[in-house]
Amino acid sequence: MTATVPLPPGAARALGPGDPMPRLVLPDAAGGRVDLQHQTIAGDTLVLWLASDVPSAERLAAFAALAADLAEVEARAFLVAPKPLPEGADAGVPILLDPETRLLKSLGLAGPGLLVADPRGRVAAVVEGDAFDEALAQARAIHAATPPVIRRTGAPALIVPDVVEPALREALLAYWQAGEKRQDMVSISAEAHAAQAVMKKRSDVILQDKALFARLRDRLLARLVPEMRRAYGFEAASFEALRIGCYDAGSGGFFRRHRDNATPYTAHRRFAMSLNLNTGEYEGGQLRFPEFGRELYEAEAGGAVVFSCSLLHEALPVTKGRRFAVFTFFTDAAGAAREREMAERQAAAGKAGVRVG
Repeated sequence: MTATVPLPPGAARALGPGDPMPRLVLPDAAGGRVDLQHQTIAGDTLVLWLASDVPSAERLAAFAALAADLAEVEARAFLVAPKPLPEGADAGVPILLDPETRLLKSLGLAGPGLLVADPRGRVAAVVEGDAFDEALAQARAIHAATPPVIRRTGAPALIVPDVVEPALREALLAYWQAGEKRQDMVSISAEAHAAQAVMKKRSDVILQDKALFARLRDRLLARLVPEMRRAYGFEAASFEALRIGCYDAGSGGFFRRHRDNATPYTAHRRFAMSLNLNTGEYEGGQLRFPEFGRELYEAEAGGAVVFSCSLLHEALPVTKGRRFAVFTFFTDAAGAAREREMAERQAAAGKAGVRVG
């Protein structure tokens, strides 16, 4: 049986784009405390000017002007300073205090900078210095990317952008190119493997390189698992082996309608992940959940679609080029225990195990 991987605690590292913001509760100039994840603040883009000293009156005025522009795109500006402003100085924006400049250090900044956090509460950009125009451009781009749309249909699928960065995507694609390909694998017993090609056309490589695996695991732990917890109230305990898959138009790459937990060998699964590596370089290949309508779902390159394994879904045929993605399944503590029991029964019966793909 393909091994599952327990999820360890996250490792400390400098925050970067795609990472969830830490819980920030900072004192303000009046002696109160401001929680930047409070429901009265969360859901807006945040632009934090992280000062290493008291800014000049000229730069304070420029930041106040920026705050007015940010308000037009549902963004809020905060000055985070190591000490209060001199008496009589006016920032024109809320002032938060960080005497030890811990936030600056957590971002890997040696000097002042700007932190842009998106409405999901994730780091969108870290800008060195006081490039206010760049921060404003980031806030405008975030606002423009989510025009208000009235939805009356749609599957309960979670789309998470920026799970992996371009360098990691390229490394995963190179690993697939060099790896041992497994064709059209589906999660069934060895005795029932014959009809799989009718169901699925995909070429997989199991990710076995320890260093590359650790890089991807850390991104899932930092950037995907917290989103699953927030959206679904789901506590992930482990995930199955990571597969880098290719749907090739040359073979009409597809995966017919199915559920990911519909057999005794897959009943432990709770949520599925499809993490796109090269969106825009192929045609077709989107996810569809036919029980919920005809909408198509596709994450941007580096982003993932996460959904319940109980949902009927299909990967539409790729009609041009090749779609590459990483696939796995998450389970909780109860599901992990159930999976271990199944593996023990299989081993006791002397069976070859379960093909998982």
